[in-house]
Amino acid sequence: MNSYFGGKVWIKPLIVTDQPATRADVQARLKFPNGELAVLGDGKTAIHHLSYVELKEAMPRGNHYHKLRHEYFYLISGDAEMVFEDIATKEQSGTLLRPGDLVYIKPEIAHVFVPRQEGHAIEYAAEIFDAADVYRYPLQKPDPKAEV
Repeated sequence: MNSYFGGKVWIKPLIVTDQPATRADVQARLKFPNGELAVLGDGKTAIHHLSYVELKEAMPRGNHYHKLRHEYFYLISGDAEMVFEDIATKEQSGTLLRPGDLVYIKPEIAHVFVPRQEGHAIEYAAEIFDAADVYRYPLQKPDPKAEV
């Protein structure tokens, strides 16, 4: 698992297994001959918002932050750069997401997806969707020495 801004953002590739009853981590990608089942809930956090996100190559998604919302993103397919900025400190970081990555973002972390190819993702949160809690915040790519 990669962590940023003291744990305000984390990204972990979900484990791939065919053993649902014996895995230590509830969140996992279960691979079976008849297809994959990704378990995204942690068994503790209620989900009050769930949405599907279509990612189109080179078309940024996001460029905002929330004051209340704790968001999760699960990348189903495609590759995408994700850029983050802690709005309090202006510290910025970025990384490349691959299918199977689960991202967690705490409030007041600006974020944007920049897909490298078409793909699909799921977004979910414990909080209900509230348009008044979406604050536009255009991001640029981080310093070239960053992890993107």
